[in-house]
Amino acid sequence: MGQSRAINGVIPGVTRVLSGATPREHSWCAFLLLGPVGTGKSSLIRGLAQTLHGDERRVAIADCAQCVGPDPWAPLVLQLAPLFRAPSPGGDPGLLSAPPGSIIQIQRLERAPKEVPRMLASAFDTGTLPLPMNQRASLRNTMIFLTSSLCAREILDEPTHIGFAGSLEAEEEEAEHDRIHEICLKRVEEQFGEELAGRVDGLVVFHRLEEMHLAGVLERRVARLNQWLAGRGVRCEMRSAAEEFLLRRGKSDLRLGARDLVRAHRRYVEFPLADLLVSDRLHPGGVVVVDRQGDEDHLHFTVNPDQMSPQYQAPREVPVVWEEEPTH
Repeated sequence: MGQSRAINGVIPGVTRVLSGATPREHSWCAFLLLGPVGTGKSSLIRGLAQTLHGDERRVAIADCAQCVGPDPWAPLVLQLAPLFRAPSPGGDPGLLSAPPGSIIQIQRLERAPKEVPRMLASAFDTGTLPLPMNQRASLRNTMIFLTSSLCAREILDEPTHIGFAGSLEAEEEEAEHDRIHEICLKRVEEQFGEELAGRVDGLVVFHRLEEMHLAGVLERRVARLNQWLAGRGVRCEMRSAAEEFLLRRGKSDLRLGARDLVRAHRRYVEFPLADLLVSDRLHPGGVVVVDRQGDEDHLHFTVNPDQMSPQYQAPREVPVVWEEEPTH
């Protein structure tokens, strides 16, 4: 999604963990990813899981919004505990390990009470997470990503195209990036404490998306959809009119990043395709073409007629539409 600076910011730490060429006492990496919603923080993590493990769902996720009650740390570690099941290679019976290359996402850090960032800083210092039942989890060979929308206002107010190939000169863009980074670092130290800020491998800023980046987001979204459909022997072809329809709805509020585009793709493409599959109108080997006619507020799905089920007598155009809800 154009976040090349952010991607380059995490590559060294990930490479270090995967290579194994690190001291035992610091054989993991931890990054704090900051940015407005919809700018690609979670997408980067899922993409890393897809690249390393062949499945973008191979991420252990803990939500700081659940860190409530007299012991806010307990809900966090309970969400992560299933990842740490193997005995530690060192033979310590109270120390559990995660599979090598495990990816952990601790999201919505700004929602966590002050105790949680302090405990995370301590964990990054010792390389272990305290678990229930007097057990500990070794962070060895793991990659940890803390995500937060802290500083979203400052990032959204930055000049256009910072962080992307855009209208600003390279030196001017670099200076503005450094300014935003310093602002974010100060906010992180105020909100999460200097200890945590000093113990992560890097503070990575995700800049706001611009309209010109949405086409790339949609292209990757369609590619992911076809990857999923391939497991069912089906392929989806998106016509340019359908793409323009989705992109127009995706840019209604760019302060939400790609969120509107993702919602539009889910509503106008994924849901109707699911309906075709469960209603037995799309069989293995089938191809469905997604298009738009005129100024209609829905998309048309045309299925290869050779793949129609015999009992379904329908015209070439399958009548599956997702109408725009009326606004009041």
